[in-house]
Amino acid sequence: MNTHKFTSSSRGLMLLKERWNAARARSSLAGSARARNANMRTPVMSSSFAKTTGGLQHRLSCRGWAASAAPASSGAGASRAERLTAHAQEAARQKNRDLALYGTAIVVGMVGVTYLSVPLYRMFCQATGFGGTVRRVEGDSVEAKIARGWDLSETDAAKCAERTLTIQFNTDVNGDLDWTFTPTQREVKVHPGQTALAFFTARNNTDRAITGVATYNVTPQKAGSFFAKIQCFCFEEQRLRPHEEVDMPVFFYVDPSIVRERKLEGVDTLMLSYTFFKVSEDDDDEVCEPCLEAKENASAAAAKVGLTVKSS
Repeated sequence: MNTHKFTSSSRGLMLLKERWNAARARSSLAGSARARNANMRTPVMSSSFAKTTGGLQHRLSCRGWAASAAPASSGAGASRAERLTAHAQEAARQKNRDLALYGTAIVVGMVGVTYLSVPLYRMFCQATGFGGTVRRVEGDSVEAKIARGWDLSETDAAKCAERTLTIQFNTDVNGDLDWTFTPTQREVKVHPGQTALAFFTARNNTDRAITGVATYNVTPQKAGSFFAKIQCFCFEEQRLRPHEEVDMPVFFYVDPSIVRERKLEGVDTLMLSYTFFKVSEDDDDEVCEPCLEAKENASAAAAKVGLTVKSS
């Protein structure tokens, strides 16, 4: 009984072992079959792709495209890139030219403004009396105004006749100019609208011929627009020989409209100041003709209107 049971168990184990080995064998065969199939598909796909590519190349070569398509495409791209590069370079050059022109124009403009700033400012001050600068007028227009009585109303004419202005003179010389510069008279009394003539004396104290130029202003500054000069040596170069002494005239008047200026009511004293600056010096010993001509012209103008120099 026991022997029969043992034999049956042994046979069962052997049967299970055979089945296990058979399953492993089938699994190994299936793996080998998959590997063979994969190896076989790759050549087939490669062959198919080669056939397709070869057919396409054959058709392109028949139409004359295979040899020229790629070079033409690359040549067109290179040509377009060259055109873009040339356009960019030309735009950069044009921009540089524009910048150079703008810079040159700015430099020229600044030089011109610098060169013209002094005479333009002088003309502006003379026309408006800005900053106490004396206005400059023409003699003929003054004579015409005097002949017409300045076209004043009776009230303004009476105010001008009643009001007396004291014009004081002040002179200075810049430190590097060895001249003696003084007014011939310290002050002159005039009525608004009345012309007057004053003289200033300048002397060169050196052994060299020196050229100088004078600037001027009037105080108080608000009165500068009413102080008008007909003839003056200011802003004109004056050349004096060694130890030469000359008299320089100033022919002026105070505009009668000053009597209508409320801000200057009660202001009856004005000061005309001159300052001489050195321009150049040399060893030339020529006569200072401009100075002599200026004096002669002023004397002739004074005699023409019957004026005399008034001194305090």
